[in-house]
Amino acid sequence: MKKDTAIRIFLILGILSSYLFGQTVSKVGTSAANFLKIPIDAVATSRGEAVVTGFNNPATLYYNPSTLALITEPTAHFSYVDWYEGISLNQAAMVIPVPIGGVIGLNVISLSSGQMEITTELDQDGTGDFFEVSDIQLGLAFARSLTDRFMIGANAKVFRETIYNTHAQGFGLDVGGRYVTPWPGLVLGFSINNFGTKMQMTGDDLLTTVDPDPLNSGNNDIINAYYSTDRFDIPLRMIIGAGWQVIDSQVLSLHVEADGVYPSDNYEWVNIGAHLGVMNDLLYLSAGRSHMFLPENDPQNSLGGGLSTRIFGGVMMQIDYAVQSHAYFNYNEHFSISLRYR
Repeated sequence: MKKDTAIRIFLILGILSSYLFGQTVSKVGTSAANFLKIPIDAVATSRGEAVVTGFNNPATLYYNPSTLALITEPTAHFSYVDWYEGISLNQAAMVIPVPIGGVIGLNVISLSSGQMEITTELDQDGTGDFFEVSDIQLGLAFARSLTDRFMIGANAKVFRETIYNTHAQGFGLDVGGRYVTPWPGLVLGFSINNFGTKMQMTGDDLLTTVDPDPLNSGNNDIINAYYSTDRFDIPLRMIIGAGWQVIDSQVLSLHVEADGVYPSDNYEWVNIGAHLGVMNDLLYLSAGRSHMFLPENDPQNSLGGGLSTRIFGGVMMQIDYAVQSHAYFNYNEHFSISLRYR
């Protein structure tokens, strides 16, 4: 692929994003499956989610599936996010290089609210029964390098939201690309995430009884019926970003990045982040700031770090930690671990 062709792709995407995603109304609260928007990995979180050009573990497919092609060894990855009020998010992914070229990524995300007691108008202190809110996503990704400068990838996924005995399911697709420019250290990335079906809640909790003719005393006044719920889009978003490897040596490396995010259910914003690595990332520190320039919302600051060590044979283990602050809630913590066979 010629270098000017890839650059044209990014320019066209930038123009389309301003038309397709630019909006005067934020549309906050109009999408389903909002667990898909939670940052799932400590590395990405520590950089302010400015990672569309990729990073070095399988969770990179969540932000840009093409960047899986950066990983050339079998790698397993696990993440845990301590979200708000006892809500937890877990993620696992496995990357496997394939003989035909490229890599396959298997991935799963699950969210759980934990057990919550049911309250009613008459039992405001609780009925003694409990319910749970949970979400799950299963995905299959593939990425490969088309040239020594350009790689593409996609992640097909199915997901399900459950609230007590009510649920909704959907299908989504992520696609992305990564281009190494002729300028030293400069990399471009783009990703379109959650392009898919609408979701509609169904289930036994929507069952009710109605009287179809309340004026007629002789008819059956206990007819089973279901509430009809609306169909909601999933949170589509486009991300376009640029990363610059300011320093690139075995002793010290420094990567900075800025990403523009164009969501279907909010205004646009910018994420920025920096990653400082020592001795080929045996030890690193990262910092970032996300949701910049988003109206009526303060940016979220993040900080993190990690280390790598050989645990046995050719297996390398990487441990990552990040903390993210929020304007109106307490901070949350992100933990990750990767096992790579070299």
